Amino acid sequence: MAGYPLVTVIVLNYNGRRHLEQCLPSLLQVDYPADCLELMLVDNASNDGSVEFVQAHYPQVRVVRSPENIGFAAGNNLGAREASGQYLIFLNNDMRADRQFVKGLIAAISIEPEVVCAGAKILNWDGSKFDFAGAAPHFAGYAYQVGFGKPFAEHLFREVQPILFACGGAMMIDRQVFLNVGGFDEKYFIYFEDVDLGWRLWVLGYKVVFAPDAVVYHHHHGTMRNFLDYRKRVLYKRNALYSVIKNYHEDSLRRVLPAVLLGATSGLVEQAARKHRLDISEFHIKSAKRSSKRRVCIDKEDISTLVAFHEVVENLPYLMERRRFVQEHRKRPDSEILNLFRAPMRHWPDAGARIQRLVTEAFDVQGLFLKIPRRILIFSSDILPYPGLPTVGSGLRAWGLGQALQHQGHEVIFSMPYAVLQGRERIIPPDIADLTWQWHNLHEVAQQVEPDVVIVCNWPLLDLMDAEKVEVPIILDQHGPHLIERELQGFGRPQDNVRRKLNALRKADYFTCAGHRQYQYFQSWLEKAGWTEQERHERTAVIPVSLSPTLPERIPCEELTFVYGGVFLPWQDPSVGLSVLVEELERRNQGRLRLFGGRHMVYPVEPGIFEELVARLSRSPRVTVAGIVTHEELIKEYSQAHVAFDLMKRNPERELAFTTRTVEYMWCGLPVIYNNYSELSEYIQGYDAGWVVDPEDREAIRAVIDEIFAYPERVAERGRNAQRLVREQLNWNLTIQPMDSFIQWADIRPSADRSQDQWLLHLWERALVHYHKGGAKAIVRAVGPYLRWRLQRLTAR
Repeated sequence: MAGYPLVTVIVLNYNGRRHLEQCLPSLLQVDYPADCLELMLVDNASNDGSVEFVQAHYPQVRVVRSPENIGFAAGNNLGAREASGQYLIFLNNDMRADRQFVKGLIAAISIEPEVVCAGAKILNWDGSKFDFAGAAPHFAGYAYQVGFGKPFAEHLFREVQPILFACGGAMMIDRQVFLNVGGFDEKYFIYFEDVDLGWRLWVLGYKVVFAPDAVVYHHHHGTMRNFLDYRKRVLYKRNALYSVIKNYHEDSLRRVLPAVLLGATSGLVEQAARKHRLDISEFHIKSAKRSSKRRVCIDKEDISTLVAFHEVVENLPYLMERRRFVQEHRKRPDSEILNLFRAPMRHWPDAGARIQRLVTEAFDVQGLFLKIPRRILIFSSDILPYPGLPTVGSGLRAWGLGQALQHQGHEVIFSMPYAVLQGRERIIPPDIADLTWQWHNLHEVAQQVEPDVVIVCNWPLLDLMDAEKVEVPIILDQHGPHLIERELQGFGRPQDNVRRKLNALRKADYFTCAGHRQYQYFQSWLEKAGWTEQERHERTAVIPVSLSPTLPERIPCEELTFVYGGVFLPWQDPSVGLSVLVEELERRNQGRLRLFGGRHMVYPVEPGIFEELVARLSRSPRVTVAGIVTHEELIKEYSQAHVAFDLMKRNPERELAFTTRTVEYMWCGLPVIYNNYSELSEYIQGYDAGWVVDPEDREAIRAVIDEIFAYPERVAERGRNAQRLVREQLNWNLTIQPMDSFIQWADIRPSADRSQDQWLLHLWERALVHYHKGGAKAIVRAVGPYLRWRLQRLTAR
């Protein structure tokens, strides 16, 4: 039929008759012209009647028989040589194909001439979970599957995108290219030959893509259930090393190969020592310990690494010949290819995180992968500024971190509290709503997203997380000191909060906070939480509250307008300054104060003095109380005003705070009337971006207001200085660098303790909070899911 290329589907089989009964019928029902589709069974000397079954029931399937089991690679190569199609599809016999399977592959492979190979989207047998939705190889040659085990959702993995390799169990490739580049390497027998093929294609100038519309369903490892574990380990380790030796450029190989060999060997020693309870220090020449005389028998799984190395050595002449072919025909540098390694430093089967970091730092393996975008999940403790939503400082802090990392090229996914959805279901898109967190399911959200790095904003959230189940590095970002916040919010007793804060800090692998004063404050907490001096030096950083380098356009209104905005919180008291301001506005009978804010939109926090203060100020004709508005509306209002008012009575929380609202005022071009005791005061003074005064000195506040009315040109100049300050000092493209640098080589902190040892305290806290809100029934609703989760966790152990 015109317009459709001839495609050969090669189903490799070894004693898989039970799978063929579902695989072959699905191929006969695909939406593709029958005269353009050649179906072939390559049988690896089955003895279960597979061939006879196919010949009797599927005469349209061409059977190619091998006299012995020659493995996955050689079996598929045999089929490729016998095939007639322009394109080959390799399909495992434990798959069944969707009707659009072939057309989906054709569509993906046709997007541009360099694309010669496409990998299908693989789901589990009932379609409830993803099996393969992209490639995420490790620098040591191991293969990981993007999306593996993640619950299926229609909106996930919908884009055609480049990948290092296609899963050999369901892929399409140009037949002539496949034969020209040498096909699957038959020395592999089985496992990772698809990684090697995809990697080789990229080196030789071709491209491989993920085909989201080509769907198959898989009995996971249905054909390999009887394969002994220690033999699998030898093949995994050997074949991964084969790929490393053949495909890295020489400059890269000099860094990677020693790291791989030393890391795997050291990992073998540590694993054997743990398993057999050996004290490695006995072997040290300076050890004072008496050497044990007991014999230790290393089992086959332990020795699999050494056997794999031995087989590599035995095959070195062949490997070096294949390497010469690949490198002599190289068309693309490693700098372009290594960007496709989605997770080069993730879990390494050969070695733990500490060993991996030691060997990769020693040989600068991280330097090869510095430009790789990472997938980052950010847990915000508060509402985020999505269109149509208001926000608060901690939400804006989380948003700023995410936007900054996106500007560095990373993929960023946000998760905010489930409580945000209440009454806003029509505003928040489903894909955002699906990723909201509840206090008992934080780890489940992380498992669903499958990130490379998790960022948790504020320690109470990390305290609640079951970090043992989050198998990637965790960054804890602290927006504020949380000195008195928890007590005033009604969350636990002070001694409980001390334990919780330490519990959270123990779980983190990297720590950031919003200011230098906070940084000094948290150093002692980190030490108490078990962070070593070296970890506190290398794994902590200050990232000031920062906003976009693109500044809002200012369109000031005619009447001199002051603004005050923010959620009403009990540890904040602007009453003196606002009262003086309103008195001056009334005395002059000119100027206006626009006051934005209200009770917290998510958490049941008492407003402190605010409601009485706002009620009193709103009686003035010079005051407009606008309440809580969306973030877009708030920025528009700020851009039309002239001066921001941000004077708070002094307390320990305020002294250490690096206030987000203040940065946002200045970002909008507003000079700020600010306190004289915090870190941000120094920024404002240094740039002449506002007025710094004692928040309880009424006469000093009146003098500032007099100057504002008398010299409007000075107000405008200080507004320009405020925007210059943000552009030069508090621009997220500049401030994000420490966090971005860690993300490039992120690993789990060697002394991190991710155990969930505070669950009873969490349970008690939730019970108290919900009792006050709704009585005994509210307690059951609150703690029931947590109890069920805890029971499942204990049962699993």
